[in-house]
Amino acid sequence: MKRILFALFATFGLAFAAFAAKDIQDGNAYVKAVKDDQFLFQGNPLGKNMLLGSLQELKDEGKLTGVVLRNPGDASAQHKHLIKVIADYLQIQAFSGDAKNLQPLTE
Repeated sequence: MKRILFALFATFGLAFAAFAAKDIQDGNAYVKAVKDDQFLFQGNPLGKNMLLGSLQELKDEGKLTGVVLRNPGDASAQHKHLIKVIADYLQIQAFSGDAKNLQPLTE
């Protein structure tokens, strides 16, 4: 029984790691604007402060050189502004679009 539970938790852990890894590609963190000042990153809705903390940690680990707003058409001006401010604070680049078509983020 313990082996089955361990295998089950290990499988979920690997699945989560694979899901979270797709939000970081080629040194860029991909975030999606959801509601008000919240963003979806690594499967979790985060406010601006939590997003900043998560991105700061990745930058400190040397895994981050930019942040990409996935849905610029659906994002509000406030979302775009927050991403730009966070990128400037972390001294990383800010983009919009997807992995194949990155554009510099403009407010």
